[in-house]
Amino acid sequence: MGIFNRIFDKSKTSGTIQELQNLKTKISELPKKYQTHAFVTGPGVGTVREQIPIISRNINDAIKALKTGLDPYNNPITKPQISDGLKHLVFETRKPAFTGLLSTIITTTGIIEFKNYMNELEKIAVRIK
Repeated sequence: MGIFNRIFDKSKTSGTIQELQNLKTKISELPKKYQTHAFVTGPGVGTVREQIPIISRNINDAIKALKTGLDPYNNPITKPQISDGLKHLVFETRKPAFTGLLSTIITTTGIIEFKNYMNELEKIAVRIK
């Protein structure tokens, strides 16, 4: 078994992959579960509505990378790189401006739940290394 295969031992990552898949599902359901029912217009509205799907895609990319050892462009990627990418995603979602944007599409309760999910994602990312 080569070093690359040992780094991406599937038996060690299958639990992490399942956790990430479950978390991705929970996050993707937030806009429906906690809709604000507010009518929001303006140039940034489309971008705001894309944030949760983008986060879900990033988590999905991490799942695929853990399964294959390849990034979205089919370049080799290490577990520390995957971990750092997820931690960076969490960091970006903690910025006040992001929370403000998110508040236009989900309720305060939804934002609290989203933050809890991001804390969970950070814990998973730490364990990936």
